[in-house]
Amino acid sequence: MSEIDSKCKEIIIDLEKVDVFAKRVLAKSVLKNTQILFQEAYDENSMGTGEKLPFRLLIINHNSVPSSVPEFGAAVRCIKVYKRPIAEGYPENIIVCSGKSRVTIRYQLILVVEYEDGFVDILTLPTNLSNPFQYNSLTTKAFVDSTVISATGMPVFQRQNVVLPHETLRIVSNGVNDYPWFDYSVNIPLSLFDKQLKPHQLDNQNLESFVLLRCLNADIDVTDSQLVSLNEEGSLLVWTTEVSVSLFEDIIDKLGMDSDIIICGAPEFHGCDDCPKPPSCC
Repeated sequence: MSEIDSKCKEIIIDLEKVDVFAKRVLAKSVLKNTQILFQEAYDENSMGTGEKLPFRLLIINHNSVPSSVPEFGAAVRCIKVYKRPIAEGYPENIIVCSGKSRVTIRYQLILVVEYEDGFVDILTLPTNLSNPFQYNSLTTKAFVDSTVISATGMPVFQRQNVVLPHETLRIVSNGVNDYPWFDYSVNIPLSLFDKQLKPHQLDNQNLESFVLLRCLNADIDVTDSQLVSLNEEGSLLVWTTEVSVSLFEDIIDKLGMDSDIIICGAPEFHGCDDCPKPPSCC
């Protein structure tokens, strides 16, 4: 008789050894209120600084049609975050070379936009974004800086590498003006976890990273209207409203592995054979 069996019987005769299959957490890292929607700051020499800024949108005013002398239309009055869909299979998380845990969140952002004339529209980011020079009347509802989507329509990596953990944000592209997702990634060094794993644990092929996302919130600031040029000559213009958007979330990363856990107890329901009055499902 094993020691666990003996202890179970010593406690009370009705208890038995119950084998539970569960994921055992060995270490945890909590990134509180992490900004997962941002753009990188640039200096006066057009070089990225690795620092975060709010994500800058120039939303086309309602009824402002591109022309050489466009009507002002109705500016944006208010924006609310409606929801944040996450792609199937995400968050994605892997352990890189036994030195860090990489978490990737692939998501969209759906905004409800109210204009000064009372009109309400839905913006899906990044689907409805473009560079001004790649304006598409069928899909474009807002413009971003050329440091986010270049003049050729190619998304630009956004980085935060000033402090640990380092982060990146990119717009997934299937071609010009075909942007289905944001990819936010954070590389969390194992030194930032609450417990230090031993070498044999890090080398274990069964070690995994599990991610929980909580407390999603947004910071939105509607500012001034701006006239945007849609070509290099400046002969095609449209009125827009500048809006700054930041999205924040708690990212909880747990390192662990599948384990058998032995407890002293008994299942609540043993089955029909043990039931004096079996239920109708038996």
